Amino acid sequence: MTMGNHRLERFRQEMAGQGLAAALLLKPASQHYLTRFKAVIYSRPIMTLITPYQTSIIVPGLEETHAREEAGVDEICVYYEHPERAGEAGEAVKILGRLVRRLGPSPLIGLEYGFAPLSLAGTLEGWGAATADLDPLLTRMRLVKDGGELDLLRSAGRLVSLAVGETLSHLRPGLSELEAESKGDLAALVWASQEHPGAVVETMAMTTSGPLRTVLPHVLSSSRRFQEREIIIHSRQIGLNGYRAECERTVFIGRPSPRQEEVFQVMVRSQQAALEAIRPGVPCRAVDQAARSVFQEAGLGQYAIHRTGHGLGLEPHEAPYLRFDEELVLEEGMVVSIEPGVYLPEVGGYRHSDTVIVTAQGREVITQAPAGLEEVIF
Repeated sequence: MTMGNHRLERFRQEMAGQGLAAALLLKPASQHYLTRFKAVIYSRPIMTLITPYQTSIIVPGLEETHAREEAGVDEICVYYEHPERAGEAGEAVKILGRLVRRLGPSPLIGLEYGFAPLSLAGTLEGWGAATADLDPLLTRMRLVKDGGELDLLRSAGRLVSLAVGETLSHLRPGLSELEAESKGDLAALVWASQEHPGAVVETMAMTTSGPLRTVLPHVLSSSRRFQEREIIIHSRQIGLNGYRAECERTVFIGRPSPRQEEVFQVMVRSQQAALEAIRPGVPCRAVDQAARSVFQEAGLGQYAIHRTGHGLGLEPHEAPYLRFDEELVLEEGMVVSIEPGVYLPEVGGYRHSDTVIVTAQGREVITQAPAGLEEVIF
């Protein structure tokens, strides 16, 4: 049942203020945030309809038991794909139609405009409903984490720090990017099994090596083997019961060249400047500028091709975004990555990332891994 879900109670208050008869959620993170339910694959429709008095979820038959065990809802509506029961409830959209008709004539329904298919808005309008955008409300609610969310993020931070440290400790020539990642995966999963019984743990990693691959900020790891005098960016996120923390490090096998040392040190100073800028009341753009100014003063501004950081929580990337043009002001309880990066052709890419909680006093860094030049030469 939904009783005692303070997020849902707050969400309903916001719905009332906007005159919404209901809110229809399709985005997995939104459903998880308000109902605790999260499926593995959403190729089959899963929809949550929230009204002032009831929460209903529409799931396929293969998620029925899962929903009954985990979903914090009042009503579970199931559609089936096997012929023995296929005629019982009809398709997902037919179930949704029955739920919408309960709302009365011409209801105003909140919809996640940035996620929901355009065809669904048309279907709702065909039933006589009007729609409004839910994205600003959901984004605003999720920006500031509550105590339970922060505890999960701190634990995820410890897990991802362990995984990064374990991977770095095994770096050597001849090891592949994928093999290096497996060392950290195993360490984190074993520790999570011991310290967090019954928890759901998700791992995501990217490892790039060499001056050609490290200038690609987002690519999948490969079977490429490390060479002597190699530059490597090892990037990880680990999620604990849905909440993700991130840690990334730029490291070397063997002594880097003087130019590589120089650019690495600029990157470290850039990250430190961004960290020192974190505190309540500071606009996101000011954090980005603190990091970017270090690159610009070193003549590397044109190679700093992405924002300084992004929010973390239920998704790998979420608001707030630490961009040069983002006016949103940081608040206590927000969680962000600090990851200014610079990418020079044939010299390599350079990026450290840490996960940071905005506190009343400034910041709490919840990830730890070797970061100074002498610490990251293996």
